[in-house]
Amino acid sequence: MKLIWILVPLLALSACTYTSNMNVGTNFSSEQAAKITKGKTTEAELVILLGQPQIKTVINETDVKWIYSYTEGSASAQAFTMQTTSDFTTHTLDILLRDGVVLNFAETHTPTNMNISTQSSIQ
Repeated sequence: MKLIWILVPLLALSACTYTSNMNVGTNFSSEQAAKITKGKTTEAELVILLGQPQIKTVINETDVKWIYSYTEGSASAQAFTMQTTSDFTTHTLDILLRDGVVLNFAETHTPTNMNISTQSSIQ
């Protein structure tokens, strides 16, 4: 009978999983990025297409780098096992402009998955 009183709370705790979702940045699609033309698309057209970038970096008198980035994913933690997992993807668009016109750009998708276990020792 004592075993039941111990097992029931342990089973209840093992089912407790906490999950949170996150998204940060400006969401854009690969279809939008495909509309950019090197040597033709202007700063004004980029703003209409994608909005303002998160980062603008002046490289020199003629060159500016614009960065659009969007991260989305989820993380969860299980109460009894102290195990946490996360699954995030970052979608980035780096654009190099010269004199207000796109010189070059690169689009990347970077997945990040983590599993962490916490163990405690009682002495």
